[in-house]
Amino acid sequence: MPVSPPDMPALLAELARFLGHPQPDQTGAPSLDLATQLQAAQAWLCQQEADDAGALADFIGALGVRLAQDGLKGRITAQAAQFELLTLRAARAAEETERLSGKAQALNLLFAQALADLPQDRQAVLFSSRDYLEQNPDVAAAGVDPLAHYLTGGAAEGRAPQRMDEAGEGLMTLVETCPPPRFCRDMPATVRAEALALLGQQRPEVSVILPTWNRAQSVATAVASALLQSYAPKEVIVIDDGSQDATVALLQQRFPEPVAAGRLVIVTQENAGVSAARNAGLAQAQGDVVAYLDSDNHWDADHLLYAVGGLLAVPEAQSAYTAICRHNLSQGWSDVLFQRFDRAQLAEENFIDLNSFVHRRALAQTLGGFDTALTRLVDWDLILRYAAGSAPVALPVITGHHVVDSLGLDNITTREALGPNLARIRAKHGSIPEVT
Repeated sequence: MPVSPPDMPALLAELARFLGHPQPDQTGAPSLDLATQLQAAQAWLCQQEADDAGALADFIGALGVRLAQDGLKGRITAQAAQFELLTLRAARAAEETERLSGKAQALNLLFAQALADLPQDRQAVLFSSRDYLEQNPDVAAAGVDPLAHYLTGGAAEGRAPQRMDEAGEGLMTLVETCPPPRFCRDMPATVRAEALALLGQQRPEVSVILPTWNRAQSVATAVASALLQSYAPKEVIVIDDGSQDATVALLQQRFPEPVAAGRLVIVTQENAGVSAARNAGLAQAQGDVVAYLDSDNHWDADHLLYAVGGLLAVPEAQSAYTAICRHNLSQGWSDVLFQRFDRAQLAEENFIDLNSFVHRRALAQTLGGFDTALTRLVDWDLILRYAAGSAPVALPVITGHHVVDSLGLDNITTREALGPNLARIRAKHGSIPEVT
């Protein structure tokens, strides 16, 4: 006798069992994580023949997505903090192992010998206690007088009397030497002051273009990070590409003052894709410089200060880019995307994130906007065209965070096919490698 499919009460009872018992996670280990339990319950429902099973599976799937979305902010914060902590530890470890040697150490020993014979007021001018303790956390932890430590043994160990790498470091030095990128908080005050001075002298107006589609759970964070820049943009243009999740109402409720003042401009359109949305933003933009931010990402407060300041530092430059932290929440990794500009390398692989890229608006008026035939790699295509006539300025400063999460954000990177888009770019630009 055939077994009849379970009715709704039986389905709900079985779902309750899933939520009350551990379910295998991606590694096969038993887990009481709610997301894991919902995934297991959804998979079971998809195998049932009951009339209500499909609708219930869709409901459970929607719950799983909302759960992932609600946890995004905390997951982003935790992963970013962990990555920055590891980066900071690595930097401090490098500082602790770096000691002067060779001619520099010989001069260091002569300096220590001369310093010991000087009166205290002169010693305070030539020796930086603050720098010494920052560069030598073991001395700070021991509570030892920094000058006494330097004179009695620190100099002999190759420890420098003050921070040596920041002497004379300015914005142009940073551009020309292009050292490994650092976080905004770690940049020398001289570099920030120089960028701020350039911006104060020239006062370029900046338009931020921010497309969004069904991102109510993350767009407010992105918009806030753009509005709260230390160098404030003239306008943040949000293009709502046919969202069905009350994105527009949310933004109007969260940011009434910027909307009323015209600093937050909300443009709505029927769903036409990210390229069409950004092009709508370009058509609306009034600023001298254009910056881009996606609704699932966010900037540090000094992003525009460094990005636009770097652009101004090279008068003939038409574009510039900074470094950006990438966080893949689905796979649990973070890294920094940046390298010195190399046109040949850019033709092989994109190393400039659109969220870190700024350009003079005249470029868009001359070369056009985004290719609407592309559904992915649209940033690479634009940057290849805009960098063809003038090399972008590369600023080794980490100024933003790019987040990927296949469930909570459903990013274009995880949703759209690579092959057809790569083929179109190859046809337009030539030497793009084959997909392997």
